[in-house]
Amino acid sequence: MSEKPLSADEIRAMNPSERAKLLHDLRMELIRLRSQARMGILTNVGRIKIVRKNIARILTVINKELKKVRKGA
Repeated sequence: MSEKPLSADEIRAMNPSERAKLLHDLRMELIRLRSQARMGILTNVGRIKIVRKNIARILTVINKELKKVRKGA
C-alpha cells in the first residue's frame, strides 16, 4: 500500500469493485498494523492514521453515491 493519503477524486475515479477491493485491503492492513502496535514492533505509527482516513474517505464516497442514487439525481 502507498504511504500517502488517497484523495476523494482518486476514489471517485475508481469503479465500485475497485473501491470494494481497496476497502477490504485497507481494513486488513489496519488489523495487521494494530496487532503490530500491540506487540510493539510497529515502526511507522502514523500509518494507522493514514489507513483509517483512507477507509473513511472510501466509505464517504460510497455513501454519497448511494444517497445520490436514492434521490434519483
